[in-house]
Amino acid sequence: MSTITQAGSYARYMSLVRTLSDGQKKVDTLTTQMNTNVKSVDLKGYGAETEKLLALRAELVKRKTYSDSIDTATTRLKTTDLVLTNLEKLTTDWQSNALMPTEPGKPLVSGQNDINPDALKVTLNTDTSKLTQNATYTVTSVPSKNGPNGTYDITITDGLGGKSTRTLNLNTVPPDDGKGYNFTMGGGPGEGAVLNITFDKLNAASTSSFDVSWPQANQTLERLNGAMRDIRQYLNEQVGDRYLFAGSRYTTQPVADLNLAKQVTKVTLDGSSVDKDDYFQLDIDGQTFSVVIGPNDPRTVTYVAQALTSQINSANPAIPLSVTTNNGIITMIGQQVGREFNIRSSVVNAAQVDNSVDPVSTLTPPTTTAPQMDRFTLRGDNVDIGDTFEFTVAVGNPADPYNAKYYTDHPGEPTDLPLYKEYTVKYTVTADDFSKGTTNVGAVADRLREQFGKMDPKPPVTLDVMGSGPGISITGNTPLDPNHPGLSTQFSTTAKVTNGSVRNTMTVKNLPPEPDPLTEATIVRNPDLPFYDSEYLSKRTNNKAWDKTAVTADDDYSIDYGVTSTDPSIQKLVSAFRMAKAAVSNPGKYKEYAEQALSMMADAKESLRSVHAKVASDLATLTTKKDEHTELSNSATDQVARIEGIDQTEVAARLRTSMNALEAAYTVAGQTQKMSLLNYLA
Repeated sequence: MSTITQAGSYARYMSLVRTLSDGQKKVDTLTTQMNTNVKSVDLKGYGAETEKLLALRAELVKRKTYSDSIDTATTRLKTTDLVLTNLEKLTTDWQSNALMPTEPGKPLVSGQNDINPDALKVTLNTDTSKLTQNATYTVTSVPSKNGPNGTYDITITDGLGGKSTRTLNLNTVPPDDGKGYNFTMGGGPGEGAVLNITFDKLNAASTSSFDVSWPQANQTLERLNGAMRDIRQYLNEQVGDRYLFAGSRYTTQPVADLNLAKQVTKVTLDGSSVDKDDYFQLDIDGQTFSVVIGPNDPRTVTYVAQALTSQINSANPAIPLSVTTNNGIITMIGQQVGREFNIRSSVVNAAQVDNSVDPVSTLTPPTTTAPQMDRFTLRGDNVDIGDTFEFTVAVGNPADPYNAKYYTDHPGEPTDLPLYKEYTVKYTVTADDFSKGTTNVGAVADRLREQFGKMDPKPPVTLDVMGSGPGISITGNTPLDPNHPGLSTQFSTTAKVTNGSVRNTMTVKNLPPEPDPLTEATIVRNPDLPFYDSEYLSKRTNNKAWDKTAVTADDDYSIDYGVTSTDPSIQKLVSAFRMAKAAVSNPGKYKEYAEQALSMMADAKESLRSVHAKVASDLATLTTKKDEHTELSNSATDQVARIEGIDQTEVAARLRTSMNALEAAYTVAGQTQKMSLLNYLA
């Protein structure tokens, strides 16, 4: 009997425990719902709606992934849009006269150096000349191989590969080109430049040089360099760790030097002739090449240029330069784009002989029975080619050329005196005469006597005979006229030596990149790289440089977006600004090149606008897609909320009821705890 009673009591105890446990679980569940606002953190709690809930949650994850990808692409596209806007504005600004003037401005001549102003002195007429930017013009006069004595071959070089030669004799050929003589340059970027030069002095072999620049063009060039730096910076724009215009080469800066080209250097041997023992040297990246003019070597700059060119082409180790020569100008073209060479030149000219002349002295004054005799003597151990010797016999008084004052002062004398007149005898040592023996002042004196014999009309004096040495005696043809006792001289004599001083030089100039108008046929296409690409020198081709970034914006919907630095519109932009630089670097062709540059800029801007429109369209499309994903995500979120969500009021009421029931259960349990073992067992 007691066993049955005990079993019943234990059963009641276990029932109480279960009641307490179930009540606590219900309270815990309802408390969790109140805290999380969801029915259950366990999918089992959703029963038949579990599958739908899983689908909605997957939909939300997918929409968020698409939205995040769109946000990343949108950020990049917005930056790309800003860059293209700036590039278009830059191009528009440069199409105005404020930045790209219609004219290069006025040239500035500076640094003029007349080696021997008594021998050669020139004036450049800038108003009537067509010149080349940053040229160093060297004017050299040497005795001509053709034409009468006193005729000179005038050679002008511009240091850029241009050269011009004319033969002039100021005594016989007056200027026929306007104010001065026109020299048209041939070769190099200065091709077609015209120098209008007035020769203030042309008396012997000598050299004169001057620089020409355009301050206004130089200012434009500085602005262009700044613009091209800006373009490069724009094309190397970075968002995060990615270069926007690099294609799929995300971490590779895409654009290098926009002025990159093969180095073109012109080495100009100024002048047309050289002297024995002249020394010429070229240094190329530490390798030295030199020529010394020997006694049997040709005395021409062409020979020197050919000898240096031959040495350079035979260098070991070989120099990656294509070296050619023509007309005394050496052209060096780098075989690799971007490879720079340090090229320097030096010339040591052979010592020049300094000839002179003793002052003229009157050995015998004129009398009524004997004529006047003057004498001067040439001095110097040797002579140089290009030295000019001259003397002048002046009959009459330069202060009274018509003898009017003399007749007034001597009214009793007849008015039959000759008018004032000068008779000048001049001789320049030519290369031909030098080779035939005119190498000392004695031989030169004979050449002066020879020139004197050719004068027409003849002066009223006589020279001593050929072979009389370096001293020249000048004797009047008649004694002093007794009808003019007021005269004490028959003539006056002056003598002069103008030493030739041709100082050979070599001018080294790196030429600016040649203008390269871009056409559809010359645009670089995939997979080739344009010259300004950072990988051009190492790879030449790379498909990745052309890849656009892709973004998956929705199911089965992907967009290729962005712009690459290899795009034809960018190539056109770079080419347009390079053409503008060619214009300011060649003011002689400024108008031609500037017109091409402006036309190319207009074309580039239209191409950029087309590319920009695609960027704007992609940006708008992605924005629309983002809005769609946001809307669908909101809808899915609402559905999830309806499945997972709770009614706060209902749950709160149930929680209170459950807590009351649990509290009652605990009260019952407490009363049970007060029962004795005896009562329990009973």
